[in-house]
Amino acid sequence: MKRIKKFQFVVPNTRWFGKRCWMWDTPGVTVLAPLLKKNGYDVDICEANIDNLSPKQVKQAIGKYAPDVVGISNLSIEYWAQLHEVAKLTKEVSRNIITIAGGVHATTLPERLMQDKNVDYTVLSEGEERLFYLLDIIKKDNGDFSSMNGVLYRENGRVIKKNTIPGWYGTKNNGSLNDIYPPDFSIYKNPKKIFEQQSHQGIGGASTRRTPVGSILTSRGCPYKCSFCASPVTTGQKMRFRSPKNVLEEIDMLVNDYGVREIIFQDDEMYAHKKRAIEIVQMIKDRKYNDLIWKNLNLASWRMDYELIKLMKESGCYQITISAESGNARVLKDIIHKPTNLEMPKKVVKWCKQIGIEVHANFVIGFPGEKLEEIYDTTNYAYELDADSTKFSIATPFPSTELLRVAVKKKMFPANYDFYTQDYLGFANPTMDSEHWTAEQLKAIRVKEWDRINFYTEEKKKRYAKVNEFTLEELKDFRIQTLKNMGVYFADRVKDERKEKTNKKISESKRWKMIRKTAAEQAAAGRADGWDRSVY
Repeated sequence: MKRIKKFQFVVPNTRWFGKRCWMWDTPGVTVLAPLLKKNGYDVDICEANIDNLSPKQVKQAIGKYAPDVVGISNLSIEYWAQLHEVAKLTKEVSRNIITIAGGVHATTLPERLMQDKNVDYTVLSEGEERLFYLLDIIKKDNGDFSSMNGVLYRENGRVIKKNTIPGWYGTKNNGSLNDIYPPDFSIYKNPKKIFEQQSHQGIGGASTRRTPVGSILTSRGCPYKCSFCASPVTTGQKMRFRSPKNVLEEIDMLVNDYGVREIIFQDDEMYAHKKRAIEIVQMIKDRKYNDLIWKNLNLASWRMDYELIKLMKESGCYQITISAESGNARVLKDIIHKPTNLEMPKKVVKWCKQIGIEVHANFVIGFPGEKLEEIYDTTNYAYELDADSTKFSIATPFPSTELLRVAVKKKMFPANYDFYTQDYLGFANPTMDSEHWTAEQLKAIRVKEWDRINFYTEEKKKRYAKVNEFTLEELKDFRIQTLKNMGVYFADRVKDERKEKTNKKISESKRWKMIRKTAAEQAAAGRADGWDRSVY
């Protein structure tokens, strides 16, 4: 029997390799760590992201704790290099330390991850059950993996992928998550630091208003099948829920023990069980927390109504994010598979304006089969929607998505493409051309329409600044820098904010030629100096 007693979680620093910082605690750690302790393991956490540790400091932390197992989790393949760096550092401390990778990255791109021989095992989907089965097998000499599902390991130097039967926790417990939540933040050496740093531009792309701020998952899973999303693989379509009482226990803990003044609900679809969600909101209102506000990410507009939004406001909600995705009915239904219509987002925005809740709206353009005029349907719809803040992403074929399969089938995307390519990652970097549009066009349309829709009046500028916690002067700089970084200038939109050398009119064809040239130059410069184009 192998002795496995000490387990160390290492959270990579997202800043490494010149990347933007994703300031959000890794939610699986605060759930798994208490379970490991209950099962007799000693547990340590090296939080390199929150503490902004260098690779050298991470290596020192691993050496000091001397773990038997290091668990590494990555929230996105955008930070693939960081995960592999931790695995390398671990093996430099000792080749005997077992390395286990998990999380979204490991679940969506496991075979590619396992090409790194510093990674010993990869656990797919959720780890609350699979991790313990895996550790039990590893402990045994010549452990038998035949009964183990959803794990990658090596046998005689060859990577073996056990079948990927979903390992989503709660499916055997009537969908309840109550026995693993609330999470335990006391396992961190300085837990308050987590809540103090999860703030500006750190969660959901839009700023928070108060510090400390905590993020909460009240459910897991998403019942929908949006073509660009990997949730059916990472968290499953079967919804699993925490009870309202269980959720309020966590809020009480965050407020009373850690001084949290703002809550962000991170669920893929919090309102799938509407009665439950209403009860949570009502309980927040009834608690009458002093100085507590909250907001919702990933909200499905078709589940909203006026009375619910009013209750949300009364309970402290100040902002929601709706995923409208497209302004064209065909694209919504046939390409994205979003179960909504074009009227519901309009109603939600109208209700929110009446009640006093800010609305951030997300859209995606550039799908295979989407026509250029349908893209402009989306941008014009976004203009009419008149949300407080609007964001356009470019459809990106990520692993384990229908979008990738369609793009490969249509030969818009190389089947053997290496996702470990920095220029590819991020929803601002187009990767596909179609018979209707080019990647360069998508990039230019995205930025031009973002600028047109968010800043066409002084009142719109003020609303955007408020939602994103900018002063008007900061907004001015941010706007110009965003256009510059994307390689696109539009004098008709920013002429009052930058000095133009000429006001000479140019033809549309020449304008597009200039845009493409500038974009290419910016991209080349970025690759040369390590500049991260995914920031915007």
